[in-house]
Amino acid sequence: MNLKLYSRYRNSAGQRVRTSLNIKGVGYEYIAVSLAGGAPDSYRKEINPQALIPSLLIDGEIVTQSTALIEFIEERFEGPSLLPDDPVARARSRAFSQVIACEIHPVIGPKIQRHLRATFDAAKEDTLAWYRHWLHHGFATLEELLRRRPAATAFCYDKKPTFGDIYLVPQLYNARRAGVELDLSAYPLLTEIDERCRALPEFERAMPENQPDFPANPADRR
Repeated sequence: MNLKLYSRYRNSAGQRVRTSLNIKGVGYEYIAVSLAGGAPDSYRKEINPQALIPSLLIDGEIVTQSTALIEFIEERFEGPSLLPDDPVARARSRAFSQVIACEIHPVIGPKIQRHLRATFDAAKEDTLAWYRHWLHHGFATLEELLRRRPAATAFCYDKKPTFGDIYLVPQLYNARRAGVELDLSAYPLLTEIDERCRALPEFERAMPENQPDFPANPADRR
């Protein structure tokens, strides 16, 4: 099977997919998509009509949206499962991941920040305050979900990384990046699990700084 992943170095949804492929031990071709000034027209017309990343070309067929891609990866490929064995834990891991994908990520993405600036004349510090507010709101929910687990596990809902962990690490990376630098001291469970994940090579290889399009010049990283 031939896989081509369209993404960019700092794309949290793409990082989820990269991590999932790494855990499964599946090789793929990485195709960097520059979003400076918006996605290229050729990408919109030929790959993804939403002009969003990631997109995965699977033997010539395009699939979009990171959750759909990760479900495909789980169903299609052998190797370590991306979900717990226990049915309730599976549901909880999926639910945890969707707090990130559906409740946090959509309200803090670049297009939301651009809209705030363009439509409401929001200053940079205002959009940053918006960004931090919704991160804190979401992280508080995630921390409480982990606190309520019937039994503590090394990772979110299992002794191995599953959906929840795959979604958590990129979101925490974004919270720590330059210009945001969110105080994460109120979320010890999140940060402990993040540290365990980042120690694994499958997560490390998916990090933004390990992608071929990661800019050498810090001024170009955005």
